[in-house]
Amino acid sequence: MRVYTNPSSNYTRKTPITINLSHDDESGTLGELQFLLQSNGYKLMSLAAAKKSLNLDSNYDIHNFHSEITNTTTFNSMYVLDINYSYYYDLFYYAYTNFSATITDLSTGEIIMTANFRGDKSVRSVLNELVQKMNKVIR
Repeated sequence: MRVYTNPSSNYTRKTPITINLSHDDESGTLGELQFLLQSNGYKLMSLAAAKKSLNLDSNYDIHNFHSEITNTTTFNSMYVLDINYSYYYDLFYYAYTNFSATITDLSTGEIIMTANFRGDKSVRSVLNELVQKMNKVIR
């Protein structure tokens, strides 16, 4: 897996991020990725809560904003982790043949991180590798 991060970014594991999948989740990607990210200290927010906090009807209808979820939690920026992949079901597990991930700052449109995998690996293996590489470049 190849990973690139924007070195000038202020993104940290404590900054709220939501996960956006491009299609169905028969492979179990969302649950596995949420578990891995949370267990590695990333602050996650559901896609529905993120949209509500930003008053969005679509994923990218975003300009300048300041959102508030409660009286005490305010977000000046929101990040989304977009996931796209091709997969198949092997005899015992789901496997990716193509996987890409992009973290984007929704307030600026800045791409914070991109990751790409092409090959044939189990979903769990690819997601573990993604999070391990994220841990090396995101503080």
